[in-house]
Amino acid sequence: MARGYRYVDAVRLLGGQDPAVKALDTLLGVGTLGVWDLIEAKNELVKVGNDLLGRWRDWRSDKVWRSRTERLEAAHAILVVTAYLEALEDFELPFDLKDVRFGKDEQRAVLKMPEIPCPAPHRPFERNLEQIDATYGRIGADMMDFLYELDVRDRLRSHEWETVYATFLGGALVEAALRRYADAYRRLAVDVPEFAFWAGQVEHQATREGLAELRRLLAMLASGAALPAQLETVSRLHRVALTRPVAETGHVPAGMELPTLDQAYLTPRYKVAEATASDDPSAESWWDEVEVREDLAGFLAGFLTGRGATERPLVVLGQPGAGKSVLTKVMAARLSQESFLPIRVPLREVSAGADIQQQIEQAIYQLSGERLQWPDVARAAGGVLPVVFLDGFDELLQATGVRQTDYLEKVARFQQRESDAGRAVAVVVTSRTAVANRASFPEGTCVVSLAPFDQQQIAHWLRIWNEANAGYFRQHGLRPLTPEVVDRQAALAGQPLLLLMLALYDADSNALHSAAELGEAELYERLVRRFVERELEKAHPRAEVAGLVERELVHLACVAFSMFNRGRQWATSAEFDQDLKALKLDRPEAGAGFAAPLSSGDLAPGKFFFVHEARATRDEEVLHTYEFLHATFGEFLIARLVAALLNEIAGDAHSVLREVDDGLLRTLLSWATLSSRRPVIAFLRELAKPEWQPLIVRLFRRLESRDEPPYRYRPWVAGPQRRFAYYSANLVLLALVCGDLRASALMPGHEPVIREWRGYALLWRSQCAPEEWASLVIMIDAVPELSDMALHLVPEGITFEVAPLPDPLLDARGLLRLATEARFCYDADQMAVFQAIWPFLSKIDQGEPAWGRGAPLRGLLEVLELDPDSGQKRRETYHRVIEDWRSSDFGPLIKAILGDLALISGPDRDELLADLPESDVMRSVAEARESLR
Repeated sequence: MARGYRYVDAVRLLGGQDPAVKALDTLLGVGTLGVWDLIEAKNELVKVGNDLLGRWRDWRSDKVWRSRTERLEAAHAILVVTAYLEALEDFELPFDLKDVRFGKDEQRAVLKMPEIPCPAPHRPFERNLEQIDATYGRIGADMMDFLYELDVRDRLRSHEWETVYATFLGGALVEAALRRYADAYRRLAVDVPEFAFWAGQVEHQATREGLAELRRLLAMLASGAALPAQLETVSRLHRVALTRPVAETGHVPAGMELPTLDQAYLTPRYKVAEATASDDPSAESWWDEVEVREDLAGFLAGFLTGRGATERPLVVLGQPGAGKSVLTKVMAARLSQESFLPIRVPLREVSAGADIQQQIEQAIYQLSGERLQWPDVARAAGGVLPVVFLDGFDELLQATGVRQTDYLEKVARFQQRESDAGRAVAVVVTSRTAVANRASFPEGTCVVSLAPFDQQQIAHWLRIWNEANAGYFRQHGLRPLTPEVVDRQAALAGQPLLLLMLALYDADSNALHSAAELGEAELYERLVRRFVERELEKAHPRAEVAGLVERELVHLACVAFSMFNRGRQWATSAEFDQDLKALKLDRPEAGAGFAAPLSSGDLAPGKFFFVHEARATRDEEVLHTYEFLHATFGEFLIARLVAALLNEIAGDAHSVLREVDDGLLRTLLSWATLSSRRPVIAFLRELAKPEWQPLIVRLFRRLESRDEPPYRYRPWVAGPQRRFAYYSANLVLLALVCGDLRASALMPGHEPVIREWRGYALLWRSQCAPEEWASLVIMIDAVPELSDMALHLVPEGITFEVAPLPDPLLDARGLLRLATEARFCYDADQMAVFQAIWPFLSKIDQGEPAWGRGAPLRGLLEVLELDPDSGQKRRETYHRVIEDWRSSDFGPLIKAILGDLALISGPDRDELLADLPESDVMRSVAEARESLR
């Protein structure tokens, strides 16, 4: 949260040599001050405040960003106090002012109030009013404390003191002051744009294109300062980006031209919140209560004109393809060179081991070809505020593998150093949302999360696309791409880069139009295959491309498994190389002679449109990581390779002379559960073939008798028992993808079915990660059926009901044994359950049933859960529980029934008791009721 100004400091900053301000200094130097004199001072302060606020042209005219911003915030502090003092004039105090004396300390405390908070663009103006309300409340409370200490209460009648109390603490004065403050603020915001920016009171323009509104807003602030020639070159080179194509891609069909960034960029919707060191903006739940906003230009204008911009970085988060880097390009182009100096630092292109200052200097050289030192740049900027864009913090993390938890704190320290040196600088840091939890956020950091396109933005973008390519469409007999066609792929269309991918795909024979009736797996097959073909056609004759596509798709699936089996959405080039070698997929195609094994450098997964390649430079070595623009691409490729391997194995499964070879399948599926990525299962269900299930059952039944495959694939350290657990769990999932099964059809048959199933379930629970075990339990519905289990997959979004359990013959001794086992295994969930039922459990005889029909605890819970108006259900429950009660101690049941009877009306209670048959329990209940009368 930005610091505020103290009132006296604010008056001195704006007033300078003003005689009224000098009089205030004299007043503060007086040894004692009567309340009457204080009121006189109040009148003078109101006069001084209104005079200073009326001279807004003077305190806005400074050409130096820092001085102008400090004066603006000082003016706000004066506005807050002046509104309070003006409101105080309308209230009369019921005591003789001349008889009350304030000492010097009290004077200073009244006039030197706490720092007054300034509005901030990431908070609604109503939140600002709440803060000012609290400030006014503290002023009133301080005044009451002073009056208490000066024994004013002893001199007043009770009703007079109540009037004083009501004035300062009753709320009327605060409400009046708030009204004056809000009215004055809105009037001042008409003349002072910064006040409007801070409060979100900017008139929002209809245009969404190119963040043009930011340019319009910042033009209001133009100071007239001119940049030196060298720095003007830097600014001009950033503006040139608007004339470049909207995306850097080689996947454009011949004859088509991409619209420019200026034409096609749409101002994104966003969320914004203030983070602390303990917050985790990478979690979706952290943003649940934050509203989506559409005034990004106004927010940015407010942020860049507030002091907080030079104290902490603005962090911009988004999914891959959300437009984080493009936003920095557009912002750098739109910032007015008369008020700001943009310096964009693509972190993938500078040294990862360099400090922030060195990275800025490297970026300036790469942009302009001139070697400029940062201190010289900052000083030459004069009154213009440098805005540094550190683009791609996630790439720095992923490519180097080095922990950077204090990176944002380093940025804040850099800003503090520059501010102390008189070289204020604003910083914007971009990062992928998923890795935001790997950095500690300085207290009060503003965090922006870019939201996906809504339907209106998608339609607007398509209009721009169709207009730019109207000639190409006519020449090739193509239909324009419409929102109706794109809406079928809503999961992809919300991200700008993926929307461009869909548009490029459709530009080839209207392929997206014809995909309307396709299943999701077939659509992704066509999308991925076409982009791979386009890339291969750049380097190979068209006749050779068809034979190379499958190899590339297998390698891309290997990238997907590198991520999946490490529990991440990205993988480094070193990990990919390691996996290729271990899986023996690094060999060139047949006929290549003695060519060296292929590496990630040869395969270059990042060349494909749907794969994002992150880069960072360390010790002059370029490091790479790969990530799919949308996780679904990786999930499809995983399902695709699994399906291909199952088809291949199924072709060999008819052989009776040799064992089925599932080596590669087992190697890939021994590190993570497929249930943890539900889209993989959905794709597999669409790709499944009837011959899979008997094959998978055969593999599962022979699993314990076969050795592990010879591959040296180790994405992480795991023993054979853990790998066995993962593979066996995945085989069950694959079997159920093909249709429902009973456990008896799946289990090897060495022991009774239930015992074998339980053994596997406990193995999965003990060896799989907790979230993966949870995904198994959620996805597989296992229903007990006598001595068997019915198994089927639960569709997404469906919550299955737990079927009634068969009555287990479990006595108290058995339940105590389970409690001991839970403690021995440190099963926190089971221990919590036993802790809850322990008062009942400890009173049950060892040989008595503890759970199931007739168990005391179950009977008690059935009585306790009855609603007051249960009626017939209550009658049936009483009858069943009393009849089935198997404990020799009726005391707990009698207490439960007495308590339940107290909840129903007298006539209903009498009717119920009359209908129940005679029993020892009911006689005891009647006796107990009689004794309570």
